[in-house]
Amino acid sequence: MADEKNLLNNENEELEEYEPQIIELDGDQFEVIDAVCYDGQNYVALIPYTESDELEDDELEFIILKEIEENGEYTLSTVDDEELYNEVGEVFIDHLANLYGDDHDDGCDCGECDH
Repeated sequence: MADEKNLLNNENEELEEYEPQIIELDGDQFEVIDAVCYDGQNYVALIPYTESDELEDDELEFIILKEIEENGEYTLSTVDDEELYNEVGEVFIDHLANLYGDDHDDGCDCGECDH
């Protein structure tokens, strides 16, 4: 768990001025790539933080944590319900595709993804 301010209220600046929002969890650093509200609950999507602009294949997956407010402080907690985790994951995928455009063609013709 991490003790953080409300991550949904921290809108990213324009991409030219982008500074990654880094949080530390259990000694590892993660970058917040998105935050959404789903069914009245706030969630954040995290990837392992790297200073490199290029991501490895294993860094393309994100972690979803829910934001909980206790006594005016915000903490992040795991999503234990697998069905809910998958539902929120789809929300993030759709949201990120809308933010960054999903009209790219990476040459994938696997038939299982939306490329």
